[in-house]
Amino acid sequence: MTIDTQGRPFGGAIMNIDKGEKLYKVYRFIPKKNPGYYFEYRILTKIKPDGNLAMAAYNYKVVNGVVEKGNVMKSDDVPKKEMENLIRGVQKRIESASPSNLHIIDLTKYQTLEEQIQKMVELDKIDTQYID
Repeated sequence: MTIDTQGRPFGGAIMNIDKGEKLYKVYRFIPKKNPGYYFEYRILTKIKPDGNLAMAAYNYKVVNGVVEKGNVMKSDDVPKKEMENLIRGVQKRIESASPSNLHIIDLTKYQTLEEQIQKMVELDKIDTQYID
């Protein structure tokens, strides 16, 4: 059996951006100690027209050059004021398993989705092929 990944190692977009939506922040948890392969936990967020957030969270690792992604957990209705508490909770759970650095890419200062995507490309931190 051959899996068509549409040229994407993950097989498709992790997050869809609809008309009237923009990216919010990208959270990346990267272990301080290398477990022998590249690993990180990511949370992508977007602002919906009603002001609430939607998020997609997943782990991502590269072992011997092979990309592996854990299951994507999604929520389509996260109040913006709850996001920081949620991130602190995730950070606490991750820290208990493996001390990690949290990298936040704040995209709220860019006026358009196009500017946000351009900034992500410039930072070379997130592969935009996973956002439709």
